[in-house]
Amino acid sequence: MAYPLEGIKVLDLSIAVAAPFGGAMLADMGAEVIKVERVQGEAQRLGLPAGMDDLLDTSVVAKMPDTASWMAFNRGKKDLAVDIRTEKGKEIVLKLAKVADVILQSFRPGVAERLGIGYEDISKINPKVVYCSFSGYGQTGPVAHRAGGDMWSQAMSGIVSLMGYPGGAPQMLPFPACDHVGGMLVAYAVMTALLVRERTGIGQAVTVNNLDAALYLQFSGFAEYLTDGKMPYKSGRSYGTPPFGPFRAKDGDVLTIFGTGPMWPAFCKVVGVEHLAHDPCFATDDARRENREEIGRILDEAFSKRTRAEWAQLFREAKMRCDPCLTYEEISAHPQLTANDMVCSVKHPTRGEVKTLGLPVKLEKTPGHPRGPSPLLGQHTREILLTLGYTPEDIAGMEAEGIIRTGQ
Repeated sequence: MAYPLEGIKVLDLSIAVAAPFGGAMLADMGAEVIKVERVQGEAQRLGLPAGMDDLLDTSVVAKMPDTASWMAFNRGKKDLAVDIRTEKGKEIVLKLAKVADVILQSFRPGVAERLGIGYEDISKINPKVVYCSFSGYGQTGPVAHRAGGDMWSQAMSGIVSLMGYPGGAPQMLPFPACDHVGGMLVAYAVMTALLVRERTGIGQAVTVNNLDAALYLQFSGFAEYLTDGKMPYKSGRSYGTPPFGPFRAKDGDVLTIFGTGPMWPAFCKVVGVEHLAHDPCFATDDARRENREEIGRILDEAFSKRTRAEWAQLFREAKMRCDPCLTYEEISAHPQLTANDMVCSVKHPTRGEVKTLGLPVKLEKTPGHPRGPSPLLGQHTREILLTLGYTPEDIAGMEAEGIIRTGQ
């Protein structure tokens, strides 16, 4: 059965997390994605921050294993290791761009143009191309020139201002959620532009940025602020009124949304804190919001007396709900993930069998699936160049000049 994007050619010039994730999502749906990587290797292969590429020693890269996150964001792609700052390297990229359906890049605004591979350059040789630029803050504006990243977007977008308890230490989300959403928006933008091209024959430039992705991650919060002027503030362990949120059980954490409003006395009875039902410090939603840290500590102590399974049963008997908060280990072994086909395996050339997340989007007649592991540095350089008409002698000469790396 054909993949949904079979026949679509993607040239991926992006680095780091967001745009490469978008490219991996397209690969999962069957697109042929060629990742253009520097001959030194991308810094993220080794878990180093973006921008460290010039400090890498090629011999070091060859000896170190790729990081799991880099492998995930580049799964199913082919790898072309080439120095696009050289004339011969740029020539290779332009030959690929001429026949590409999609180009992804995450240079800072203006860099692609200076390299001669911006949208105007590419559209002259490929007017139907969908050219997607991902940046930190946007293509124009007072901070558009700055290097972006998930952490900077969390800071600027208001996310950090909402994390933790009032008066407590500032906190970040414990994973790069803005980058992840950014990658999904890249795939969404590309697919929309491809549909437009299918209907009209028109290619176009598409832009996505990390700051906007961070705002979209907070869609409901900004809806309340922009429409009603409701300013959000730090709210502790959850975004709801206590006891909405997670608590510590004997063998892990649990979460419930029950106990607000008129349900508070019934909740107190189930948890065994009946004396709090009419305590003026906790009897109303407003009072519990005002004293959220204190009620959190009291309920942690109460919940710690039973296991997660015991709490689930007690709440179920009271016509309420209390679910366990699972660890990565627990959710990865859960039968629901098996039913959803959300953990699968690919065979990596050096790491062997590697487990990875499956696709959260299921097409009944033309499903996608991870098409393979991430590539080694330069793994497909020779194959790609031969397809473009370069001879083995051309390839050997360019490798000797440091323009390409074949991974041989």
